[in-house]
Amino acid sequence: MAAQRKIFKTGHSAAVTISTGMLKALGLKLGDAVRVDLDTAKNEIIIRQTGRTEQLPLALKLKPTLRSPK
Repeated sequence: MAAQRKIFKTGHSAAVTISTGMLKALGLKLGDAVRVDLDTAKNEIIIRQTGRTEQLPLALKLKPTLRSPK
C-alpha cells in the first residue's frame, strides 16, 4: 500500500500524515508509539511499530507559591 503525501510545517517541526486506512491495516491508533529510523544509503524514512502503551489522562493541579515580602 503506497500513497503520495506532502511534508508540511507544524510548529518548529515538519510532519507527514498517515491515512486512516494505513493505520487500520497496521493495527495502529492515535497515541501509539512508533520508532522512526533514517536509512541514508537508501534515502528512506522507516516507521516501525513499537510496544503499545495506553495513554492515560494527566491531571495536574498547580498551586501558586505565596511568598512573604522581604
